[in-house]
Amino acid sequence: MKIPNPVPLLGVVVSALLLVYVPLQLVQGVTSKSIDPVFAAVGLIASLVVGGVIAFFSLVFNLAEPFVGKEDPRERRELEKRLEVYRARQRAMLEELDEIKKLLEEIRDLLKGGMGV
Repeated sequence: MKIPNPVPLLGVVVSALLLVYVPLQLVQGVTSKSIDPVFAAVGLIASLVVGGVIAFFSLVFNLAEPFVGKEDPRERRELEKRLEVYRARQRAMLEELDEIKKLLEEIRDLLKGGMGV
């Protein structure tokens, strides 16, 4: 079982604190009249924005992690082998196309000469 990267998970936890706990404490402070409402509003907006940004990037990096994993050397060799086979096939097709072009040019020249053009 693969252990997940703790940094994005820590980011999700921090963002949850910023999105839930801090606003709750600010609202509680305003209701108990220990915090100024303007200060609480600014703190609430800042907390929501910062928590949202942290949550977004934490989830993006956490979800993108499987796509950035380590390469398997066997898969790499297999891909290189397939690519080499594909290149050889393409070279062979180009050689055949060159031969067809020469043959068509000869046919064209014969037709031009036979028609007196």
